[in-house]
Amino acid sequence: MNAIKQFKLTNDDEIICEVVQWDNEDDSTMIIRGALRIVTMEDFSRGVRLYAFRPWMGFADDPGVLQSLNSAHIIGELTPGDEIRNQYSKTLSSLKDTLMKKNMPLDDVAKEAESMTEEEFEEFLEDYITEHMDDSDQPPAGNVIKFKPKTVH
Repeated sequence: MNAIKQFKLTNDDEIICEVVQWDNEDDSTMIIRGALRIVTMEDFSRGVRLYAFRPWMGFADDPGVLQSLNSAHIIGELTPGDEIRNQYSKTLSSLKDTLMKKNMPLDDVAKEAESMTEEEFEEFLEDYITEHMDDSDQPPAGNVIKFKPKTVH
């Protein structure tokens, strides 16, 4: 049976994931799915700890993708409580919904892109995203800050 576990890693990351296959004496590789990094922040003035879940690896927004984890890099492990497991499940569902909404038909895009210049392709992507975003995908207007530096040091 697969288990939802929280791990503290040697690089100080904390992740929560479903363990699909545990390591063994011959192989330190674990197979995991739905790995989310736990981001925490302390609000000392209110005496609360805030947390959020983010994909553990960049560009790994599909929670169904299997990932490997070297068990030698785990320094702590626990089974999260009901509240954290429920929030984890809700986050995975949200990621799946977002992935389904934003899933571009890559074969169609590739056919279109073959004859396009780089500028035409960028314009095509902008138009496609704008056309397929609904109001729930748009950030609140008052919370958007446009920032395009010419030089970053």
